[in-house]
Amino acid sequence: MAIIKQLSLQVSFEQPPEKEIALAGFLFYCNGLLLQKQLVRDNMLQFDFKKSDIAGTIPENIGSNELRLFIAPVADKRIEKVSTIEQLESYKPYEPILATDANGGISILPIPVIIAQFWPFCNCRVTGKVSKWFHIGHTWKDRAVCRARVHICEIDPIRYWIYRIPDNIIAKIPEIILNPKEVIKFPIPIPDPPPFVRNELQVTTVQSNKNIFKTVSSEQQQMEFAAKMPELSLDIRQNLASGNINLVRETILNNYALFHPWFCLWSWWWPYFYRCTDRAIVYTDANGRFDTNISYWCFGDKPDIYIWVEYMINGVWTTVYNPPIPCYTFWDYACGTNINIHVTDPRVPGDCCCNCPIPGELVWIRSIGGTSVSHINQSVLISQPPPGQAVPYNRIGLTDAAAIGDGFFSTSVGDYKRPFGGGFNFYIGFGSDLPNANIYYYRWSYRQVAHADLSSFSGTPKHLDNVENKQYSFIYIDSNGDQQVGYNNVKLGPFTVGGNDDLYIIPPFQPGMAPFSVPEMSPAWGENTYNTHTIGVNTFSPTEFKNELIPGHTAEDGLYEFKLELFNQAGNLLSNIPKATFKVPLYNDGGLSTNAPDELLDGATAATADAFKMLVRIDNSSCDSNIYTVNVNGLPASIDCCGFVSYKPGGVEADLELSFKATHPNNFAVFSFGVNKGTCGDVPIADASGMVIDSASGYLLGSGIYEKHFTPLQLLDNCYNAGTGKAAFAETLSVIAMATDGTSRISGKDSGMVAAFALEP
Repeated sequence: MAIIKQLSLQVSFEQPPEKEIALAGFLFYCNGLLLQKQLVRDNMLQFDFKKSDIAGTIPENIGSNELRLFIAPVADKRIEKVSTIEQLESYKPYEPILATDANGGISILPIPVIIAQFWPFCNCRVTGKVSKWFHIGHTWKDRAVCRARVHICEIDPIRYWIYRIPDNIIAKIPEIILNPKEVIKFPIPIPDPPPFVRNELQVTTVQSNKNIFKTVSSEQQQMEFAAKMPELSLDIRQNLASGNINLVRETILNNYALFHPWFCLWSWWWPYFYRCTDRAIVYTDANGRFDTNISYWCFGDKPDIYIWVEYMINGVWTTVYNPPIPCYTFWDYACGTNINIHVTDPRVPGDCCCNCPIPGELVWIRSIGGTSVSHINQSVLISQPPPGQAVPYNRIGLTDAAAIGDGFFSTSVGDYKRPFGGGFNFYIGFGSDLPNANIYYYRWSYRQVAHADLSSFSGTPKHLDNVENKQYSFIYIDSNGDQQVGYNNVKLGPFTVGGNDDLYIIPPFQPGMAPFSVPEMSPAWGENTYNTHTIGVNTFSPTEFKNELIPGHTAEDGLYEFKLELFNQAGNLLSNIPKATFKVPLYNDGGLSTNAPDELLDGATAATADAFKMLVRIDNSSCDSNIYTVNVNGLPASIDCCGFVSYKPGGVEADLELSFKATHPNNFAVFSFGVNKGTCGDVPIADASGMVIDSASGYLLGSGIYEKHFTPLQLLDNCYNAGTGKAAFAETLSVIAMATDGTSRISGKDSGMVAAFALEP
């Protein structure tokens, strides 16, 4: 073993590169400790152990067989921070063997072509936009998402590391590709669905279109799935079926693009077959745009770009877009072309705007969550029932807005049939001249004005007093001299000022302005002042929203009045405020404002008002459901454990009655009932849907139970066979609550059931 104090090595290439490549050598001790890193100068790499900062932590006499040397390109300046072999791995290093000759000289072999071909760097401009679809009133709008953190990654060429994939992983591939029997769903967050398609997956109860008899064999499933995938040639199939691990590995390498659809479906493959290296992290501007130059490995001519997105949520960078790598990589990305990303996470706001500040001292009460306050009915509305039903009811305090997760529940303009529930938030836009000495604080309060049945109740007003902080971003310079984005927050309230409790500071246009005057460089609000979260309400919480009748319990279902008051800098309550100060969104366009009508103002006169107020119906009740035994001639059928119902008792065809229960304590629910016959499919005449307050599709409603009569022919249809046929039926029922938090339908309040029966003579 050669004992070394200094090390000088000639660095060369098997095949000289077209352009000179700046290289560095990283010398590690056998335990993984980095000893030194040196640049390659004039094709020489030199290490001097006497100059090592860690000389005292290793043996004085080091043998060449105790060292590991790595050579890597240094075009990416981040390599300067590498201190471990694992960190160095992403730079595709070459690890030569330190060979000792008879005279004690140490040398290394030339850098092989298969390694050096990955080292040259090229530049590529990557540009695009992050946006999100918002349902405003009854209109979908695609709005920019600003201040999102965009990770631009390059997918490393598989040729570089496919031989490092364990044999046991390679061995699993042929069986799954040649005999695809199961499709594994993508992990979340998945790519966004189109905004105009309702997300049925969010309805947790049984869906009426489900046919429990519709099944397929594993062989049929395999054939159906394989038919949707790219066709594999006979040679590829034979190679995969050969059992030769090396041949399977080479087949994957040579047909990599062909296998992406398979790799996309099984997420456990992704870490093995797709290595993603961050080339840049950028932040979207006020238009949701990102634009930067990245360096990428020139091998393959064009980079393969993958993008994932984070957003700052509650002070934590949270992944909001991270689709399957093999399906959402821009293979051979054409540098400079737009990459447009849509996110759907309900926590991501869409208030980016470069010309949206509200002027003067205006106060624009915008929304509860994503529901415009102009779409919350403030008047008694009984005479006309909602579209599609015949039973009227008082729709005061209800909204006509749609929500995420509505499933088969739908709304239409002006139907005003859904209440609010769960936790919701009030959003306000404040004018650019606020706060000032005259208008400085705001306060939200509430009181119950009616029970669930709308019988009158005069509750005691209570203040909302959650701690509210407003987050802002700022620019700072890191240790490399690069600009980075940091986050901090200021407290809006609650404060006690001038003897008044639970006051909140109106945030200024920018956090660098008084009264906050934050010291950081280039501060900017996370939520712009022209559309900012002012207070949150949790109607489930016994501490934040107290029941008027039973203190300490969840809020009673009923009608509530919410009031917004304004205070001056001394904490004095304001009154006789010019009416034009208070704005609300236009009904047909939530992006525009109009003067708040008198029904939304407290103490309104011809010119002034004391406060903003609005009525909101709250309902947190749960649905109930059941499917009952088939009635034969008005009596429950005698069904044994085999499930057959005779439709010809005594040789005479009977009257058959289907019945089910679909209820909600306050009738704020919709149901969907469906009947399927064997594998023949739906029985349309037996289906029904609607609000639980009304009869529907021939089913008569009484005490929460829906009933409808049928002849055997109507149900059996093509299975009737002149009165000798028989068939099996599946009944599925979903009852879902209509309440919304202003953005999403309230979950956990639904109910559903599945039942089956069979008809025979």
